This record gives sequence, C-alpha cells and structure tokens, in this order.
Amino acid sequence: MTIISPEEFTLLMSLSGYEQNLKATNIGKKYGMSAGQIIAMLPNQPASSGTNITNVSMPIQPGRRFEYDPSPEAKDRRVNVTQAVNCPSCGAALGIPAIRPIKVTCPQCAEEHIFHQ
Repeated sequence: MTIISPEEFTLLMSLSGYEQNLKATNIGKKYGMSAGQIIAMLPNQPASSGTNITNVSMPIQPGRRFEYDPSPEAKDRRVNVTQAVNCPSCGAALGIPAIRPIKVTCPQCAEEHIFHQ
C-alpha cells in the first residue's frame, strides 16, 4: 500500500468536499492512484467504489474556454508564455508571461490569483 506524506495527509484532513477531492486527485497523480483510493486512506472515509469522485458538473461560465483556441489572438498569447505555474487552488498547470505582478484567472476552477514573483 502506498503511503502519502504527512504534510499531504494533514492537508487532506483539513479539507472537505470538492476541495478535498481536487487535492486527492493531484496527490493521486503523484503516486499513480485514483482520488478515491487516496480518500479511502483517510480515517472515517468510505472505500473507493471505483468511480471518479471528482466528476462534477460545473455550470458553463461566459468567457471560460476549456478547449483549444485556434484563433490568431490565442496564438499570440501563447507566444508570450514563458513560465509555468500551478494554480494555488486546484493545482492546474497555467502558462503565464514573465510580467509581474500579474493577475491570472484559472480556467479550471475560476479562482483569481495575483503572482508577484
């Protein structure tokens, strides 16, 4: 059985609901496990039923694009990407330019973050 780090375990125990599922998914990727298997390691959690517990229905938000954008404007924006960071909320990979400070809205979780460094 894989054992997750104490820091990850503590973090998972401090979260609940959707946030816990997102973090379990990210930790599961690190260890090659499903989110359900990670959550089942926590005390008082039901065993994994083999279903993907992070499969939630998000309402369509105007201005959010979850698919590839082939437009010339998007191509110009991709040329300016020089750094990759993880979203502090959900861990999604974000490509950003080196401009600081920069305000970024994550397309996956719609959280807004300002990066100063």
